[in-house]
Amino acid sequence: MRSRLILLAFLAGVLWIFQSCSKATVQLPVDTSRLMRIEDVLQGDDHQLLDLLNIVRGSVGKRGPGSKTIWSTKNDFGLGLYVSANHVYGLNSWRTRSAEYFDLATVNPGIFETSQIPPENGYSELGTTLTADFPLMHFDISVSATNTTILPSEDFYLGIVDNQRVKQGMFPQYPVLVQTNAPLQMYDPGNRSKADQTWNEPIKGERAILVGYPQDVVNYPNGAVAYGKILSDKEAESILTQLRSAGDSEGDIPYNSLIEFIVEAPGIAGMSGGGVFNSTGQLLGIMVRGSEVENVPRIIRAVKVSHINSKLKKFYSSLPQADKDKIRSYVSGEL
Repeated sequence: MRSRLILLAFLAGVLWIFQSCSKATVQLPVDTSRLMRIEDVLQGDDHQLLDLLNIVRGSVGKRGPGSKTIWSTKNDFGLGLYVSANHVYGLNSWRTRSAEYFDLATVNPGIFETSQIPPENGYSELGTTLTADFPLMHFDISVSATNTTILPSEDFYLGIVDNQRVKQGMFPQYPVLVQTNAPLQMYDPGNRSKADQTWNEPIKGERAILVGYPQDVVNYPNGAVAYGKILSDKEAESILTQLRSAGDSEGDIPYNSLIEFIVEAPGIAGMSGGGVFNSTGQLLGIMVRGSEVENVPRIIRAVKVSHINSKLKKFYSSLPQADKDKIRSYVSGEL
């Protein structure tokens, strides 16, 4: 995941596997110590993991060379407010490194290409349907940051998903202005995105499920799942020391427990921007970095949603009222 290749990736294969496959096929064992294919979990006999995956998997989709996670649909329009990583969008794609927002009522930064979310019917494959993607705002980014060196404290932005969809075709394709006339149609059987509290703080020692879309679409055509333990600050520092000794540069990145948390779990390129959820399906954070060296514990670093929420509120409160009015409708449920 740390090898952040900013490439446009298209689906290389389609597997027609339905949500109900676990009832119609031979049960497969699930090894939660490795990165798993979504379809294998859906066909497996770990019903607790399967039930949790079904709660959250409709909230995680593709965005360019990485992933994005729908944080909430609790806004004035019921659209999908999503979070992804700045390095997935590409730092040079922003007009400025200073915090900015887009007035989606008059400005159209939207694109269809490489933007997908799971279909509303719960099928596991994304198929060839593209979903409109509208970057909404990002926060201050250091001038010296690059797509490979940006720290978790700055590596996130917010966007909007509406109901505009097209079939993958000639490149590029663009939606019209964001459509606010109907709530987002998405696979959300437990109404996770509409819950009173869509997110929570990570609890050290608990297990978390991580969902993303690797760039390796041959081995992970329908996304990947990891399941691991949230590390305590002491455990996180210890593993980073091990990584440093093993030559993994992730061990050289400072750890900030106020902003990020670490899950002992495997991850690969393309999962950045994917969601980390607790056992009730609340969003804890988004993946931004991961270790690569074998023979030592594999880790994934995630930015806390609590930090993202804090940055959103601080940025929003700094705006004049006229600007607040332009974006409040899209973020009202999480202010």
